[in-house]
Amino acid sequence: MIEESPGVTVTDAELADRLRKALARLSRRARQQVPQALTVSQVSTLSAVDALGPVRLVDLAAHEGVSAPTQSRLVGSLETLNLLTRAPDRADRRASLLTLTEEGRARLAQLRDDRSAFFTARVAALPPGQRAALAAALPALESLAAP
Repeated sequence: MIEESPGVTVTDAELADRLRKALARLSRRARQQVPQALTVSQVSTLSAVDALGPVRLVDLAAHEGVSAPTQSRLVGSLETLNLLTRAPDRADRRASLLTLTEEGRARLAQLRDDRSAFFTARVAALPPGQRAALAAALPALESLAAP
């Protein structure tokens, strides 16, 4: 049991359920407020390629937790939009490496800026006590988000 406030306790399961619901609602609101022509999966793929650097499709699929054919379709759609490109893998001529194009980098940066602006406005609207509580909770949230 965790004391949420004086006299109010919650179990780990209750806390986890409330956190899951709050994060899902917040994520949904961010997507609604920052309209994007890309799907969630496409944005996730762009972010992963950005984080991993030049990456083979099979490694990207494993990172994203999807099958290689599914990842291949996503990559194909991003190539069509000129957001990703394939180049031969010098270490293995049968494979290719995926990288972001300049347009892909710019689109991802704009999306991140737009979402940051959304969250900045939401955080700024909180009363000082809740902003302080959020700041105090960040290390725990960052730990939960770590691999």
